Amino acid sequence: MAEIKVSLTQFLDFTLKGSAAKTTFVKNLKSQPEYQPIFDYWKQLRETVIKFHQNELPFECFETLVQTVDQKKKQNYIDVIKQYKKFIKNKNISWFDPGKSHWTSDDLIVRSSPELGLFINDEPHLIKLFFKGKRERIDKYNINSTLTLLNESTFSNEHNDVNYTVLNIQKNRMFTNNSINNEHLIALESEANQLCYIWNKID
Repeated sequence: MAEIKVSLTQFLDFTLKGSAAKTTFVKNLKSQPEYQPIFDYWKQLRETVIKFHQNELPFECFETLVQTVDQKKKQNYIDVIKQYKKFIKNKNISWFDPGKSHWTSDDLIVRSSPELGLFINDEPHLIKLFFKGKRERIDKYNINSTLTLLNESTFSNEHNDVNYTVLNIQKNRMFTNNSINNEHLIALESEANQLCYIWNKID
């Protein structure tokens, strides 16, 4: 079988779908061309969030970004930036290099690199930013497979006693789970196997 490569965001999207919607999602995913930055709606904001922390920039860098983005994106960017400002408010935050990571299961390879490595009030977090959480309902139950995947990923940098975290940046909600058990691992493998099964059944 050929390798199936997806991003962590795509895998998270898949896990949030119901049974029938999963098939449609994988069908669309399989027909997509390879990643093209021009079609990445949140690319500019994602990169600015990283640079903001990495280079200790003033928050005004987000205002500069808003002035440069396409008019159609402007309000959505403004709304998310407001939420991110709430997220970092009154927190002591510093950057560390998250490095790259991936997770494999048979023929499936998930690119799982977190965008951010942040000490938040002295607690280290590897943070995956989720930008689609405005409409998708995310809770501590349906996010578990994604958090398990982060915990089980192979990282280029060594991280000790770190919190694996997904931030629903649309709602300013942070999900963390480092207490991975066998049930979590079975659920993750089940999702991965289902994705591969659907992928291989679709022409």
